Amino acid sequence: MFQYIYSFEDYKGINMEIIYYKSAICPKCIPTSRFLKKLKSEHPEIEIKEIEIITHLKSTIKDKVYSIPVIEVKGKRFYSTPAKGEVLGLLGIQ
Repeated sequence: MFQYIYSFEDYKGINMEIIYYKSAICPKCIPTSRFLKKLKSEHPEIEIKEIEIITHLKSTIKDKVYSIPVIEVKGKRFYSTPAKGEVLGLLGIQ
């Protein structure tokens, strides 16, 4: 039922991925990018997959992303910068 983590190596089997749909020309993406950069520095076990919508338009449309920024954590989407606690809670980090 519970999975105990004792070291960074133990994280390998756990999905700690955040998908971030963004664009280099999006002003609303700036605070979201800063938030994710800080989150990554505090929790290096988190993997952030950035998808630049301009260069990956087909996959963005296929994923039904029609506005940016979008952060997806364990299937839940945020359409603006989410609360840090909510993201960590979804990832199972205390």
